Amino acid sequence: KKIIERTVDEFLEDKIFDLAWKKTFHWITFFENPIASSGYTTSGTVTVDKNEVKLTTGAVSGNSADIWKAPSRQGLITFSQQSNFRTAFVIDSISAATTYFIVGNLSSGSYYGFKLVNATLKGVSFDGTTESTVDLRTISAATQYNIEARYLPRNKIIFLVEAVERGTLATNLPSPADTPNVNFFQYKVTTNENVAKILQVSLFEYLQSRNILR
Repeated sequence: KKIIERTVDEFLEDKIFDLAWKKTFHWITFFENPIASSGYTTSGTVTVDKNEVKLTTGAVSGNSADIWKAPSRQGLITFSQQSNFRTAFVIDSISAATTYFIVGNLSSGSYYGFKLVNATLKGVSFDGTTESTVDLRTISAATQYNIEARYLPRNKIIFLVEAVERGTLATNLPSPADTPNVNFFQYKVTTNENVAKILQVSLFEYLQSRNILR
């Protein structure tokens, strides 16, 4: 047994490292400052301090603020492979606001993640044509929530809130042929009244199977 243990110890660490490098893509950010020179694109009022990124709409109905990352020529991100992402957020008001936390692109292509409509947090999926949602739970203003989505291509998306599974979607899943290379991820808050909304987000973490390298 000791001989086997020593032999395993000699190669196991290198094997795990090699598999992680070849078979997964992992990225996490706590949002760098200054935001404009850190590889993010923004619209509306977006600021960063040592704790979070803050998206602030104007006090006019229909006004929005968003942040997204669009890493060109990376060849990694795809909806053909299993992926998970997690984030944490606080919103100052749950009245007349619509918010998205998604992997992909709200403007074109596919996406999956979360949609917040007033006080209702929903799981969301979009196949390029039709958006599907599932109600997950009611939230409160000025309260932090940790959310996580687990995407299984051609199967379903599992949604968790505070590490508890709250719902699934199996319709209008992102197209496996679609790659969110235009937008890696996007957060967007829109006010639906003449009152400003403030969304605070502390991180974005993403893990994806690659399964393409030998």
